[in-house]
Amino acid sequence: MDEAPTLERNLFPYAVAGRLSSGEAWQGEVHLPHPFTFARMKLFAFRDRLHDPEKDHGSYHALDLYSIIATTTEAEWREAGSLRDECQQHPLVIEAGEIVAEHFAEPARLGVIRLRESPYFRDQFQLRDFASALGELFPRR
Repeated sequence: MDEAPTLERNLFPYAVAGRLSSGEAWQGEVHLPHPFTFARMKLFAFRDRLHDPEKDHGSYHALDLYSIIATTTEAEWREAGSLRDECQQHPLVIEAGEIVAEHFAEPARLGVIRLRESPYFRDQFQLRDFASALGELFPRR
């Protein structure tokens, strides 16, 4: 079984430049995962840290998840829908839908509570839209 469906699909190239620890100038390109893939990875990271006080109970992963959804472009959203439809029977995509339903589907769920606990949470976050979008991307099967 493919353990990371879509990991190498629709990658976003990003140029980076800076100095190495040796002081030498360096530049290169990294490839970031598609928001569908990145969001799925963050869902599992959140679940893994949910009860870990040393990792802020996963609040940073919940915030990252919000940021991914909030910054996804319309074109990326259409691609995400295609990836979702293509991989809907994959066990990890199904499991991601279960995590969303259990932890993010409503404001009183633990994922949303952990998001609110993040020091970077802001009252203007659109939590209902976030939960709706996340549920659309990873529906419970």
